[in-house]
Amino acid sequence: MKLKKEDYILERTADGGYYAYLSYNMQCGAYGDIAEEAVDNLEDQMDDYVSDMFLVEEFI
Repeated sequence: MKLKKEDYILERTADGGYYAYLSYNMQCGAYGDIAEEAVDNLEDQMDDYVSDMFLVEEFI
């Protein structure tokens, strides 16, 4: 899932890395050494989340 810039917030961490999280759900976040890596990791997490939701829907 490709995120738009307004979908996430990107912050610099104390250790020099970056933390990206969804603007509407702070609990869904990802870390990266560079900004692009943090956003890519967040996109991967979102893909996993959507896949998991389909599994739950099939179970119900």
